[in-house]
Amino acid sequence: MAERPMWLRRAMDPSTPTTYANETMRTLDFEADGITYIAPTIRRSQEGLERLSNEEAIKEAVRRRDAIPVPKGMTGTEFSKHLSDMVDQARKHRGRKANGSKETSR
Repeated sequence: MAERPMWLRRAMDPSTPTTYANETMRTLDFEADGITYIAPTIRRSQEGLERLSNEEAIKEAVRRRDAIPVPKGMTGTEFSKHLSDMVDQARKHRGRKANGSKETSR
């Protein structure tokens, strides 16, 4: 993965807040033009972290052009789990502090 989108960098940053359920990232997969993508359903907003509906998440990822194509040979679920593991490792490795995020709100 060459350049990580802002939503993934935010999720990996241990200083960013979590949702009431202690989540930093949730994703869904969708297909466009024969390619499967992963998009976040949790985004940073002016109020904090906001949970989007599947339809809103897809529209926002398309608008921002920050959905991640699923690598060949993986399903959307497998890739989502891989990203979750990356986020968990990044947050554990550096510890956790709760304060602001750098992801811009819509």
